[in-house]
Amino acid sequence: MSVLGMPTGMFLVFVATLVAGSLGAAHFVIVHVLMGKPVDETIREEPPTATDGGHDDV
Repeated sequence: MSVLGMPTGMFLVFVATLVAGSLGAAHFVIVHVLMGKPVDETIREEPPTATDGGHDDV
């Protein structure tokens, strides 16, 4: 059976894409526009200090 001229599976992917895009847009507006958090703010590890010998634990 087809929904809006698309097979059911394709229609479900279409709806899921719209929902995911809407959630992403809502996140951007709420967090980055209204709350003012910068987009490039990420969780970063502290750089090595002189007290730990400066070795990278990879």
